[in-house]
Amino acid sequence: MKQALPKYVLALLLMPNLLWAQRSGSASSTTSPNSTPSKAINSNTTANKNGSQSSLTERGTWAIGLTTTTNSGIFGGLNLRKSWNRNPNRQPIIGLDIVNLKDYREFTSPFSYNGRNYIEGKLNNLLIVRPEFGMQWMLFKKSSEGGAALKGILATGPSLGMQIPYYVDVSFLDPNTGRTIIKSIPYTQTLSNTTGRSVIIGEGGYFAGSSDAKMVPGWHLKSGFDIELNTIKHNYLSLEVGFIVDVFQNPVEILNQTNQRSVYTTGYLTFFFGRTY
Repeated sequence: MKQALPKYVLALLLMPNLLWAQRSGSASSTTSPNSTPSKAINSNTTANKNGSQSSLTERGTWAIGLTTTTNSGIFGGLNLRKSWNRNPNRQPIIGLDIVNLKDYREFTSPFSYNGRNYIEGKLNNLLIVRPEFGMQWMLFKKSSEGGAALKGILATGPSLGMQIPYYVDVSFLDPNTGRTIIKSIPYTQTLSNTTGRSVIIGEGGYFAGSSDAKMVPGWHLKSGFDIELNTIKHNYLSLEVGFIVDVFQNPVEILNQTNQRSVYTTGYLTFFFGRTY
């Protein structure tokens, strides 16, 4: 009994240490698997957030458009546009419009010569260059399966109008030689009979009177809706419809014997195609 007593005492002293070692080992083994995935998930989510933000800030759009308006023919002008997709719900845009604006009261003369026509009573062409800046808002996003997106657009900027004299080709008899001469002159000269007895045989070139063009400054406001179509890879296609108001500093003279106006309203339809990057 005296020899065995120290062994039991030693076992009792070592028992708490053994229990503590077992508990600490089991706790570390159970917590380590859970801690590692949480760190991985956090790192993945942050990486995804950073990746999505970087791809969002680097994307933008370049596009060129063909437009038709209520104050023009089938082909009304050209449009250039750039946008930055820094925000998925709101993107700044800049653009440049070059359009030919007509008066809604214009009509083709019923008299023609060999199939050539001209606008009766037209005095000037009006070419407008519109630099603009604005914003587009996402109204309906594309679904995950594709489809179209709808955006609202509001833009403004100066309207640089060029009032170009309207030229027509006339045929008249030269009193000195007795020969028939065909000449391109401003339509205003046909009203004052400065060329004598002449016959209008058709309209002249659009830029025939560019040397006598008159600059008419103004301002414009554009509002519309842009339907972005589903495309492949980095192609961009959209259809934009809207309304433009041009306010010029001075009244613009387009037709003879009509009231000159300084405010013109136009509805437009533009087909854009370009690239995203």
